[in-house]
Amino acid sequence: MPMPSNKKNFARIFRFMALALFFVFASSCQPRPTVENRLLNGSTLHMVWSRDVVEPINHPPLRIGNVLIVAPIRQPLLGLNVKTGKTIWTFDPGVRIWDRAYGSDGSLLFIGLEDGGYTALDPSNGKVAWKTELGINSQMPPFIADGVVYVPTTFTGPGMIGDPRGKAVLFALAADDGHILWSFESGNYILQTPFKQGDTIYLAGSFSAPDVIDEGGHMRIYALNENDGSVKWVFESEDGFTKQIYATKDVVSYVAYQDFLVGVDASAGGLLWRKDTGNWVPTFLGAGETVYYGSANTRVHAIQANSGDSRWNYNIPEGTFNYLLGAPVLVADELVFLTQLGEIISLDAATGQLRWQIATGIVGSRTGLSVSGGWLFIGDGEGTVYGFSD
Repeated sequence: MPMPSNKKNFARIFRFMALALFFVFASSCQPRPTVENRLLNGSTLHMVWSRDVVEPINHPPLRIGNVLIVAPIRQPLLGLNVKTGKTIWTFDPGVRIWDRAYGSDGSLLFIGLEDGGYTALDPSNGKVAWKTELGINSQMPPFIADGVVYVPTTFTGPGMIGDPRGKAVLFALAADDGHILWSFESGNYILQTPFKQGDTIYLAGSFSAPDVIDEGGHMRIYALNENDGSVKWVFESEDGFTKQIYATKDVVSYVAYQDFLVGVDASAGGLLWRKDTGNWVPTFLGAGETVYYGSANTRVHAIQANSGDSRWNYNIPEGTFNYLLGAPVLVADELVFLTQLGEIISLDAATGQLRWQIATGIVGSRTGLSVSGGWLFIGDGEGTVYGFSD
């Protein structure tokens, strides 16, 4: 990878990396999207419990069975009772748990640790099932499919000393015992979750280069074979720090620093379309042939992934800054999300029409909500977790 030829360019690259890290803190990348089939009853949905966990929550709580996984920043991992919020178990490995780097296949919980370790827990009791030494940190959620945990890693990130000459690695781990099936070394720093579609893994990230872009920066997407991590194609652009990636059979969609939603040909890696989102977009939800996102101008959008055309858009009421937090969640045929002013809103996913709206009074959340089995969970920036049920 080429390096800057003088100290000025070197410093400018570090400033870009620092800006990228700001977006990591601000956006809170989402785990693999899940679609819940049990609709919430907006007329009876109410707060059942709240729990002080001391430090801020930077990632949506994750339900696995009867246990709610919560990762307060720089604190032990918590397994809470879904119905009461009481602690069932705690996990303290003696090093920092990266508070966004967890995901589950429903049987095990997978977590990235500060020392470059990666571990799996039994979510029912918090006991370690296995641990693998990766030698590089994973700060974002894995993508889990077909018994494989695809673990993104990084050489720069929140709480780390950045190294612009580092090479991040994507690991494919066996979910049952953690052994490394294959690994792919990239020139990116990978601060987002990869995505799998068919037999291809799509890996996005930014990278440093001697020519500095005034608005945006260098980013690339790798399309990798699921069997061995070999490269099918590479796409590069100047959209800057990549926030989220999603793929259908035909199109790979992403949003990056420049806040354009971009569509790339999944078969060959060529640019298909590029859509201005209208304002800052921290992340999005991809589901089927649609990409859903909220921009900081208070609008929520549904975009056709194959063309970039708008299906609908909805303007969130009650104020200029009442924008969508994190990514929305698809619950059957409803799109449910949390706003900056603490409102839970449900839209018809097909039309964008308002179905119901609840004011919670929870202001200051750093991330969106999660939904599972008739329960809705929120973690806020003050270190409080809330459980809602209908």
